Amino acid sequence: MCGAVTLWLSLWFAPPGTSAFGGADKVEHAFAYFVTTLLFLLAAVWRPGRGEGVLARWEWWVLGGVVAAGGAVELLQLSVGREAEMDDWLAEIAAVVCAALVLRIMRARVEAGAGAPRGDSSTA
Repeated sequence: MCGAVTLWLSLWFAPPGTSAFGGADKVEHAFAYFVTTLLFLLAAVWRPGRGEGVLARWEWWVLGGVVAAGGAVELLQLSVGREAEMDDWLAEIAAVVCAALVLRIMRARVEAGAGAPRGDSSTA
């Protein structure tokens, strides 16, 4: 669902004059791709508390696919009357890298035991 919303925002939704500051659209691109990528990684590559996802062995391909999809969306914007910008794609690439780093940090914390519950939560 998040990917569909990101695609919709990228291709069809373009409110005129809504940038709060110069470069706000780059922040919007980065945020959308960060959230979409992280959610996809958590669903398909590594699921906290449940182990490896169905695409665990394909993590790098998944990341490359998101980067390629971002570039393709930028090019598709030309066909819907929007501007394709290299800076938008660079913001998307940075977001994908950040999502991958967050996933690595989360994995390391869980593997180190930091993700384990503290104290006894049993109701016996």
